[in-house]
Amino acid sequence: MREERAARNQLLFRTVNEQIMSMTERFRAELSDMDLVCECADASCTGTIRLRVDEFAQLEKAGNAFLVLHGHEDGRVEDVIFQHDGYVVVRKRGHAADMVEAAEQ
Repeated sequence: MREERAARNQLLFRTVNEQIMSMTERFRAELSDMDLVCECADASCTGTIRLRVDEFAQLEKAGNAFLVLHGHEDGRVEDVIFQHDGYVVVRKRGHAADMVEAAEQ
């Protein structure tokens, strides 16, 4: 099902971004911006998003929120909850949201 595949892909990209943040933890005080991977549902996407470290930390805490490039959002399974220059934050809905919430527990 498209919703499940999209949720799995986005969770995978979120894990990658969390690992990037974890690996740079000791440098975080010196960093202001980081290049993170687009967390869209497209497994072949290689886009990156420059984001302030503190912005990503807030996004991480939000749960069921994914950082994607403009145009990478999928209105069939997610809603845009925030727009910024160069990226949007989306939230899954329906079955995909249930999958994300279960994975985050």
